[in-house]
Amino acid sequence: MMSYGVPGIPRGIKTLVIATLVVYFFQILPGAGAFITSWGALVPYLTFIQGQIWRAVTYMFLHGSPFHILFNMLMLWMFGVEIENMWGTRRFVAFYLICGAGSAMFSILNLFNSELSLIPVIGASGAVLGVLTIYAYYFPHRQVLLFFVLPVNIRIIVIGYALYSLFGSIAPRGVISHLTHLGGIVVALLYLKLYPLISEWYRQFRVDASERQMRKEAERRAERARYFEQKVDPILEKISKEGMEALTAAEKKILKEAAKIDKAQLKKDKIIPFDPFR
Repeated sequence: MMSYGVPGIPRGIKTLVIATLVVYFFQILPGAGAFITSWGALVPYLTFIQGQIWRAVTYMFLHGSPFHILFNMLMLWMFGVEIENMWGTRRFVAFYLICGAGSAMFSILNLFNSELSLIPVIGASGAVLGVLTIYAYYFPHRQVLLFFVLPVNIRIIVIGYALYSLFGSIAPRGVISHLTHLGGIVVALLYLKLYPLISEWYRQFRVDASERQMRKEAERRAERARYFEQKVDPILEKISKEGMEALTAAEKKILKEAAKIDKAQLKKDKIIPFDPFR
């Protein structure tokens, strides 16, 4: 059975698209647009020399024309839906932001060119190309319509774009930030290599942390047991033989402290705590 229709938009992509459209709406407002772009665009000199590091993230939500934002959001939707459905929203959005910020880091090389170091860069193309790279990795035999006409393997598209960006970075010309585009592809490839290692490290870290917590809890319980055995049990035995009236002020104080310790220890276990005065 064949089904037709537009695939649903998962939450992460929907949020990214809406956020980008909202920013673009403010961009086209008279006065506000120039202010937003001047403070959000990726300018290598301002970002890496002046320390305005937020630009490495904000630039990806800015766009220069309706076609620019339409193309990037269309690519995000076309190639990101299956990835988000596979990974989950949190991981996909984190990857998108990592690709965008990571590709921005490549523009640090523009600091060696005084002219390029002051040229603002805007757009989500680096992050979107990262998504396209991941898509080609998981679905290497898929074909897309180049210029909506010519069917081409998705891997050829990514490799071709990488080579185009590489040569464009060597001899930069025009308004396209080839270095940032290349960075998006490289960051995605690094992500594919490093994520399993980092994920395993984090899993092991949580296991080790859980084991350390369990050991500390066992030590606390053992210490509590020793305290009750050495301090409280003799008093309870005295109560059973002579009654509460026979206790000294110091012994009553020990019982009260023991009751507090017992409540704090057993509260999370929902066990009725020891309380000789209840």
